[in-house]
Amino acid sequence: MDLDPSAVTRWLEPLAREPGEITDVFVERRRETVLTLRDGEVVGSQVASTEALSARWQRGGQQQLAAVSRADEAGLRDALRELRAALGRAPLPIRTGKRVEGEDPPPSVERWRKRLAALLARQAPRHRMRWRLLELTRDVFPARGAHVTHTRRLVSLEGSFTAASRRGDETRAFSFHGPESDTLSDELKAWLIRAGEPREAAVPCPEGETDAVLAGGSAAVLFHEILSHPLEAGAASPLSGLADARVAVPELDVRDDADRLDLFGGYECDDEGVRPRPVKLLDAGRLAGRLTTRSTAARMGREGSNGHGRRAEAADAPLPRGSNTVVAAGSVTREEMARRLGNGIWIEDFDAGSVELASGSFLLRFPRARRIRRGRLSDELGPGLLAGEILQTLRGVESGLGRESHPYRALGWCSRGGQVVAVQGAAPDVLIRGLAVRVQT
Repeated sequence: MDLDPSAVTRWLEPLAREPGEITDVFVERRRETVLTLRDGEVVGSQVASTEALSARWQRGGQQQLAAVSRADEAGLRDALRELRAALGRAPLPIRTGKRVEGEDPPPSVERWRKRLAALLARQAPRHRMRWRLLELTRDVFPARGAHVTHTRRLVSLEGSFTAASRRGDETRAFSFHGPESDTLSDELKAWLIRAGEPREAAVPCPEGETDAVLAGGSAAVLFHEILSHPLEAGAASPLSGLADARVAVPELDVRDDADRLDLFGGYECDDEGVRPRPVKLLDAGRLAGRLTTRSTAARMGREGSNGHGRRAEAADAPLPRGSNTVVAAGSVTREEMARRLGNGIWIEDFDAGSVELASGSFLLRFPRARRIRRGRLSDELGPGLLAGEILQTLRGVESGLGRESHPYRALGWCSRGGQVVAVQGAAPDVLIRGLAVRVQT
């Protein structure tokens, strides 16, 4: 049963009595379809549907949130009754409502089942994979303003497969995330082909300081950690207090762009009902903006949120979070990038990353890399950790970025304080001087 926006507004308005008070109702309906695949066969199938609703009141740093695990009128009244009691307001009368009935899996699941069977049979016949289609519908009913709704259909394929290489068969991890589209299966095929390319026998990754090229879009992971997180409003980091400061070369432009619906982290409106707009994090090498919610923008003296209030679930309050970290391309070819690097390492994949905001230090884990000697590809290197500090790394980015920006589909989810949201990014090849490499233990 759909909620009546006019009724929700009528019940919320008495809770927003003074300027600066924020009240809204947030509804999430989630349907998850999972296929478990093993060596060309679907060995498991599961469909789960959940729904939840929360009512929120906020003024300045004070906030009350009431959440229930249903999204109908009865659930709305339960949440508002709890919220009003917490605020010392008169209760609503009790009524009952109907639960939302679950729906059958979407027709696209069968199409994906056939595509995956054929694709994996050709590119990775021995595999253990988990395919997931996550359908999210979110509604926001603000006390002041129009009701907004948006739906995202997100596809993930994760697991491992056996690849034949010059060093013998080996098991390789695989991760791919993207919004469902007519072209996504073609991208998935390209990622599987690249992941299965033959490799030479690896040598241990050398420890110490090195220069590195982050290629194939993987630089999006770095800038997600060292720019997106530090520039979420309220975050204290080495970038705090450096508004408009030049911290990198003028060629470096980085933005957070939720409008990029072709990327996994995109959305049409945030979880406060605000239409997002691209936020420049670095503009010609200068710090340029922060990611805000309605309340953090008000505390910063800014007029309105830039649409980055995000909730992991209905029971969570909205926080300023990144979406898609997008780095503008330059004009340098991959061959010229390798020549500029000279001696160092070439990285195209990261499988984990973290940043410690207080100190500004970060770690990125890579499963493999290639050594570059005199501008040419050399040894295959085993797994390692890339480490650095935010400001030093930004200063280490060299002029001349790669001429093509690549979506980095291995990046799909980001956890902060236990709250997980969809993210992604796109980046050209980026050369960085003075990074540290550690051997993973």
